[in-house]
Amino acid sequence: MNDVGMLDTSILTGYIIWPKGDTGLHTCRVYKTLQEASDTAQERADSHHRPYEVRAAYETPQRIIKTFEPRKSK
Repeated sequence: MNDVGMLDTSILTGYIIWPKGDTGLHTCRVYKTLQEASDTAQERADSHHRPYEVRAAYETPQRIIKTFEPRKSK
C-alpha cells in the first residue's frame, strides 16, 4: 500500500486473455508469462471460433499486447 491507501501495482506484471470486443465482466486468470497467455489465447480462439486478445494485467485501461484469430480448419 502507498501513503494514499492505494495498492501499488507498479511491481505487478502479468497477462490476461479476453474475447475481442467483449466489454462484459469476467473472472479471469492472470498468466505470469506472455508465452503461456499467448498459447491459451490461441487455443481459446480455435475452440470458440472467435478472436481473443492478450492484455497486460494491472493496467487501466488494459493494454492489448496481441490479438489471436481462430485458425482455419482443413
